[in-house]
Amino acid sequence: MRLIVVNDVSVAVGGATKVALQCIEAGVKAGLECSVLVGDDGAGIRSRFPSVEVEALGERPLRDGVRFANVFDRNFNGRAYRALRRLLKSGGDMVVHVHGWSQILSPSIFHALARSDAKVIVTAHDFFLSCPDGAYVHYGRGEICPEKPLSAGCLSSSCDKRNYLNKLWRVARSVTQCAAGEAFWGRVGVILAHEGMEPYLTDGPLQNFLTLRTPSTPLTQFPVAAWKNERALFLGRMSVEKGVWALAEALNLTGRAATLIGQGPLLQKIQQALPHCYVPGWLDDCEVKAFAAKARYLLMPSRMPEPYGLVAAEAMMSGIPVLASSNALISREIEKNQAGLMFRSGNVDSLAEKMALMENDELVRHLSEGAIAYGKRVAPSIDEWRQRMVDIYAGRIKFATRNLVAEAMVRPERQTFELAGPERR
Repeated sequence: MRLIVVNDVSVAVGGATKVALQCIEAGVKAGLECSVLVGDDGAGIRSRFPSVEVEALGERPLRDGVRFANVFDRNFNGRAYRALRRLLKSGGDMVVHVHGWSQILSPSIFHALARSDAKVIVTAHDFFLSCPDGAYVHYGRGEICPEKPLSAGCLSSSCDKRNYLNKLWRVARSVTQCAAGEAFWGRVGVILAHEGMEPYLTDGPLQNFLTLRTPSTPLTQFPVAAWKNERALFLGRMSVEKGVWALAEALNLTGRAATLIGQGPLLQKIQQALPHCYVPGWLDDCEVKAFAAKARYLLMPSRMPEPYGLVAAEAMMSGIPVLASSNALISREIEKNQAGLMFRSGNVDSLAEKMALMENDELVRHLSEGAIAYGKRVAPSIDEWRQRMVDIYAGRIKFATRNLVAEAMVRPERQTFELAGPERR
């Protein structure tokens, strides 16, 4: 069997790439012939997997700055299309596993795959398989978007974080994506990081779903005595959909200090808004572990329907309780298993109230113990996950066709919240 892994970038600065690298590792350990298509220079994969064939475009992701040419080549990247077609020509028993494509590779890869008989699997790290914005968030109104993707309501909705013209470009990209054909999308297997994602992805032609939670490793080497610590910790992208501006307002409202680690478009504004907090940008793993060991609780203020939240699982495995937004799909199980508290998404007063509760040492100790207990079963171990992934590639684990659980699941109700400060820009 030959495995082709497809992803925008080769260096793990986010969860999607981290999982893509783990898939390559699983394939290599299982003795599969592995190839990789990446949009950047491929250095991150070549250094880690010297035996793996790498087809690299040498291009930059949209988040590093938009050029005029990107208006066209991020809608349909001809170089990505041709590169994938070359990889597919070898024939034989072949599985293609797609991770990220929205930053460089574009929907062109799906058109290449539609012309192939290869088995196609896509891991849904976000909602770009259905939603043009990839997040189901209406940034202007401050709520989860209720519109069916590409419906009349969707087309008329100015929901984009930048402007309506950018929304129209995203719609055009989604149309290009859909144009790979219903027959193609009907045979694609979609791996979900959380079962709660499925209701968001069943409006279109996708038919085949399977949930496999991402393997997690503790944030720290040893369990944390969280109740003895003082500072809260945020670890993630500094962007609107991650809810960092509402977090900043809550920290200013309460006067509490926290450590916020991550990069993104709001980094400088958050640094200016929180002079009493430590906001260093991104740090290496050793530094992150050191700050996690001093964390009282983890903040997860997502405004979007957060597909899973790997960092929440990693924190719980370390005994760090989680304050999770109600929009995070994992939030209700965190609360149910007494591994943290849930607050109303984007609501500064609700978040501040929960932060005040976390001043209680006995409560934090109780939630820390709950986090340790739930962390042991929140996701498979890396060895279990590797074996399941290889079994999926080999067809020993089957995808369910619009499984019956999804019929009983509904999307969260609309949740409104204040938009203020830099989030309006």
